[in-house]
Amino acid sequence: MSLDVASLAQTWARPSTVRPITLIGAGAIVTDAHLPAYRDAGFPVAGIYDVDQARARSVAERFGIPTVHPDLASAVAAPGIFDIALPPGAVLDTVSALPRGAMALIQKPLGRDLAEAKRIVAALEAGGITAAVNLQLRFSPMMLPVRDAIARGWIGDIVDIEVRLNCRTPWQLWPFMSALDAVELPMHSIHYLDLIRSLLGEPEGAFARSVPHPDHPTLKDARTSIILDYGSRARVCLSLNHTYRWGPKHEGAAIRIEGLKGCAIVGLGLLLNYPKGDPETLEMITEGADWSSVPAVRPWFPDAFVAIMSNVQRFAAGEDAVLHTAARDALKTMALVETCIRSSREGGRPIEPA
Repeated sequence: MSLDVASLAQTWARPSTVRPITLIGAGAIVTDAHLPAYRDAGFPVAGIYDVDQARARSVAERFGIPTVHPDLASAVAAPGIFDIALPPGAVLDTVSALPRGAMALIQKPLGRDLAEAKRIVAALEAGGITAAVNLQLRFSPMMLPVRDAIARGWIGDIVDIEVRLNCRTPWQLWPFMSALDAVELPMHSIHYLDLIRSLLGEPEGAFARSVPHPDHPTLKDARTSIILDYGSRARVCLSLNHTYRWGPKHEGAAIRIEGLKGCAIVGLGLLLNYPKGDPETLEMITEGADWSSVPAVRPWFPDAFVAIMSNVQRFAAGEDAVLHTAARDALKTMALVETCIRSSREGGRPIEPA
């Protein structure tokens, strides 16, 4: 017997009415993911602002954005949805400048640490601002079918999750990371921690260790090992090596989600040749069926950015009942990231989530 994997959802429903988007930030993630996604989806980008005005003008010309705002005050005066794609240290001041009642999507992480994340959420709530955080792995074309399969009962109770990377991440694309006190966990593995939270809920604690690498002497760390404590309910481990030198042979980037009734294995092709990416893959099995490959899986970037913005737009219009990565929920992901960072710095001891 084979699974009807072709019927699994790979996309998020599009909004019936789209509000214009104002981008705040014009860095690599904007040109690699945000703007290609919005162009493909037909989401109108009305304006862009960046402290580097020359860069903002260049990006605007490349993507046909009609307005380059001269300053933040001008940008936040625009109508529509604000897409804040800035380094974590710039988020608090930016959200504090948003008009009351605004709607925003904020690039992860939510600030530089948990304390700052709490200040950001307080500022959002004080201003009546509705915000989601761009933790878009949940919305990727690989994970949406997995969620659909779980909802159909193909996987059963999840008892094992493993994330394993051996790849080469081009950290040099993001120069601001050299100034961060922690890199791998808040800037990359936050996606996996958020995904796992969304599937299993909150862990009881975490063991973690992040270490640097000689190839990246300016970064505080570049590789991480994590065990999340879900008691006897599930084994969860992550082995994340971003500095593998010997590819493409034996490179790998995969997530295995195993339940009592079935299993899903996600191949993260984007990470094997970032930012161009190799094809994403998804294989599944359930009781009484053979392994099946989900056909024509769309790429994580930029498609996940279409899906998460669709959720934001639909929530703003009352078409989605849940804003899935709302700032309050993202605060729990930040707490788990903080737990892992503290565990790493204090010798790998288990620490209760903050």
